[in-house]
Amino acid sequence: MSDWNTLQPQFIDLILAGDDAAAIKMAKDSLDGGTTPVEFFENCIAPSLKEVGKRFETLDIFLPEMVTAADTVEAVNTEVINPAVAEANDGTSMSQGKVLLATVQGDLHDIGKNMVGLMLKVNGFEVVDLGTNVSPADIVARAEQEEVDIIGMSALLTTCLPYMKDVGDHLVAKDIRGKYEVIIGGAAATPDVMEEMGANAYGSSAADGVKKCKMLLGKL
Repeated sequence: MSDWNTLQPQFIDLILAGDDAAAIKMAKDSLDGGTTPVEFFENCIAPSLKEVGKRFETLDIFLPEMVTAADTVEAVNTEVINPAVAEANDGTSMSQGKVLLATVQGDLHDIGKNMVGLMLKVNGFEVVDLGTNVSPADIVARAEQEEVDIIGMSALLTTCLPYMKDVGDHLVAKDIRGKYEVIIGGAAATPDVMEEMGANAYGSSAADGVKKCKMLLGKL
C-alpha cells in the first residue's frame, strides 16, 4: 500500500517541474503495488493540486508553474488513471451520470474546471468538457445534443457571471430548464450567484463539486 506522506510531496515536486515521465511512472508503480486509481487520485493528485493552488495564491509559485503542474497531472490521468478506471470496470463502466463542463464566455481559466473533470471521471461520471470561453447558446445546444444530466459552469472572473445567468435564461426560454441539474463553481461563483441564476448547486471546491453532482443525481 502506498505511503502517501512520502509520495505526495514527491508528486508535487514532479508536477511543478513538469516531469511527465517520472510522474507517470510514480502513478503506474503505485497502481502496480495495489493502489486503486481512485485512491491514487484522491490521496495524491487531488491534494497535490490543492497545494499547488495554495502556493499560487501566496505567490510562492506563478501562473506558468501552475499551468505546468496541471498539464503534467493531465498526462498522468490520460496515461494511467483513465485506462485503469476503464480496466477496473471491464471497459464498460456503469456511469454515475453525464456532466457537461464549461468555463463561460469571456473567461479562459480552466485549471479548476479540469480538476473537477478529472475527479468526476475517477468517480464514474461521463464528462463532456467544452473548454473555455464558451457562449451560453453553445452550452445549451451541447447539453441537448449530448443528453447530459448536469450542466456545470465555472468562472474565475466576476465580469463573466452574467453569462452564467444567460445559460439559465436560455434553458427557461426553450422550456427545458427542468431537464437539467445546473451546478456552478470557480472563484467568481458564490451561493448568492447560484440563487440569482436559479442553479441547483454551488461547488466550493473540486471535491465539493463532485459531491454535489452525486447528490443532485441521488447517488449519495
